Amino acid sequence: MIGLILIFCVLCLVLLKYKKNRNKHELPPTLTEFVPQSLWMRRLWNTTSKTHPLPPAFPGALPIIGHLHKGISLSSNLLNFLQIVSDDCVKQGGVTVLNLGPELHYVITDPQDAALAAKSCLRRHYLMDFAKVWQGNGITTSSGETWTSHRKLLSPAFSLPVIHSFLDVFNSQAKKLINELEPFVGKGPFDHGSYFVTNNFETLCAGTFGIENAISKNLGATYISAAYGMVDLLKAKTFKVWLQIDLIYKLVGLKKKEEQLVENLHSLAKTVIQKKKLARENEALSNNVKSPTSGLRYKGFLDLLMDLSADGALTDIEVRDQIEAILTTGFETTATQLTFTVLLLGAHPEIQDKMVKELEAVLGPDRDVGKDDLNKLVYTNAVIMESVRLFPTIPIILRCVDQDVKLKNFTMNAGSYCILFPLIPNIAAREMKEDQFRPERWLEDDFNGHQDFAGFGLGKRGCLGKTYAIIAMKVLLANFMRQYRVRADMSQLQLSADFVLKPVSGHEISIERRHSTAA
Repeated sequence: MIGLILIFCVLCLVLLKYKKNRNKHELPPTLTEFVPQSLWMRRLWNTTSKTHPLPPAFPGALPIIGHLHKGISLSSNLLNFLQIVSDDCVKQGGVTVLNLGPELHYVITDPQDAALAAKSCLRRHYLMDFAKVWQGNGITTSSGETWTSHRKLLSPAFSLPVIHSFLDVFNSQAKKLINELEPFVGKGPFDHGSYFVTNNFETLCAGTFGIENAISKNLGATYISAAYGMVDLLKAKTFKVWLQIDLIYKLVGLKKKEEQLVENLHSLAKTVIQKKKLARENEALSNNVKSPTSGLRYKGFLDLLMDLSADGALTDIEVRDQIEAILTTGFETTATQLTFTVLLLGAHPEIQDKMVKELEAVLGPDRDVGKDDLNKLVYTNAVIMESVRLFPTIPIILRCVDQDVKLKNFTMNAGSYCILFPLIPNIAAREMKEDQFRPERWLEDDFNGHQDFAGFGLGKRGCLGKTYAIIAMKVLLANFMRQYRVRADMSQLQLSADFVLKPVSGHEISIERRHSTAA
């Protein structure tokens, strides 16, 4: 029965897409007019003159629906599905193919081929279209000239001088987190992840918005909850293909739920935009913010957006979309990576001690992190990079293949898709080997991970906020680890993934004060 339902739904989707793109019964003159692009439909329409031989296929495909049944059956544990597919891909030599309904996907775990694909394929996978109801044409969902233009406009907001000006915010937020976790000192294991998420969300808001007390605690909590709710809906749409049919989506009540979630998400952006406009009208509050520590003046992310809007480079809706994009890609990813890093340090006391020794040598027992300290924290940086290697927050990259792309041994056909996850095989197993978490590898001259590393994306669409994230993590870890000694047991760690890899159980830590508070 499930097979018949899937076949019916896939056929309905194909017909709906054909009807949407049909113009007076004529076929689309170019491939780019058909979204999502489909190699299967191209063959049906005879618009392709040549196809290249395919790599070995992932086993278990069924007629018409391909491997979609496997995705549906394993959608409750997406990470397990990704692990199975990537393991098979590694065995096949680093490239294989997966059919999700009529759509052909190249699966790539080979680092060099992944880099080639990422360089050549810049357009987001059509699944990102599902998020446009939330993020519009923000930098995470847009493609083509829109993405190129917006990326160029937003890059100055993430320059090193601007990020250095956030150091006061990073240090003060780290101290706030330390104080919030003080009740757990000496009380045994607790879940630190939710505290890191809330704190990082507040840090991101304080830095990017440039407004003191820009959002209330309740508004922040509402946003985080709504963001998680939207991710659940996007995940459901991805694998339950019948939900991609608008009528069914409405009949089961998910459309109404989606509209309420989007309203909650947009309410935060509206609030901060209104506050920023009021602040900019006050001559005493210049749109150039002065850092009390460095004395530098900088233009925050939101001020940059407002200036671009005033100049006509961005519309009001585009300003809101970019705010949504930066918030949703920034708050959970960095927080989750910090959660993994602290967990790893707690499970490896010898590495923790080595890192703290460096922190105290550079910063002393309690001094704030300054911009001149960042490059001196070499081992701390290696710890962060090793954490990303083992637990990549964004485990896969999805792209459209707009043109034939030559890999080492195969050529990807235009009109297909690719799934890149060169870091998936590195994800730590339940029983970690002793040498698996080894930050020293990043300090070795012969380590080739620097070249192949994809922890912050690949190619031109790599993470715009990579430098921001690394510096923010350095500052928090520098403050947190000098204050608390962490202990953890990773033997029962369980992971999950939606669009972000995250721990779901067995990731508790316990903390003790590193130095006595007695006079």
